[in-house]
Amino acid sequence: MRHLLLGSVAAFALVAGAAQAADLPRRAAPPAPIYVAPIFTWTGFYVGAQIGGGWGRSEIGAISYNANGVVGGLHAGYNMQFGSIVAGVEGDIEATSLKGSTAFPGVLLKTRAPWQGSVRARVGVAFDRALIYATGGVAIAQLKHDIIIPPFAFGTSTTRAGWTVGAGVEYAINNNWSVRAEYRYTDYGRYNTAFFPLGTANTRFKENAVRVGLSYRFGGAAGPVVAKY
Repeated sequence: MRHLLLGSVAAFALVAGAAQAADLPRRAAPPAPIYVAPIFTWTGFYVGAQIGGGWGRSEIGAISYNANGVVGGLHAGYNMQFGSIVAGVEGDIEATSLKGSTAFPGVLLKTRAPWQGSVRARVGVAFDRALIYATGGVAIAQLKHDIIIPPFAFGTSTTRAGWTVGAGVEYAINNNWSVRAEYRYTDYGRYNTAFFPLGTANTRFKENAVRVGLSYRFGGAAGPVVAKY
């Protein structure tokens, strides 16, 4: 009888303990962190290349004529993004085949621009991966002018500084690579060119150019955001 009573008490205690354990709240497993996609930004250094076509007008004295050719080279710059506003600075250097000429009885006039470059500010508005911008700054070029009176040729070469303005659109293909299309107008101003021993002539060269380009941006997007709860 005693053994039966002890067994019953033990069984009751075991059942009560199990029931009490079942009533205890279970500790939930911690939720997995949530990873948000990287945030795209235009901020950072970039380098690239561009190619296009140029057309313009050369003036020597009272005579003017068209000049055109291919332009292409390298560019590099830095952007900072403030909300949807993107501001930065860019420089480029290009080789060109820009040339033009005109002839009249006994005289041939020629103009060439073997190379050109610029340092410009860029300011634009970003629509996520699309950027619409304006640009402007200082331009520089080597300009060569020739007056040919057969069998003699009188030539001069000068490096001129001027100004350039334009606008463009750029689109980021991914976090590092972007493509662009841009138009710019450049004016190297009026200056006196000496054609020894003929004398001097008031000279001017103006250029329009359309370019397409490809850029690589260092750094890419900002790092992923991890949300923990």
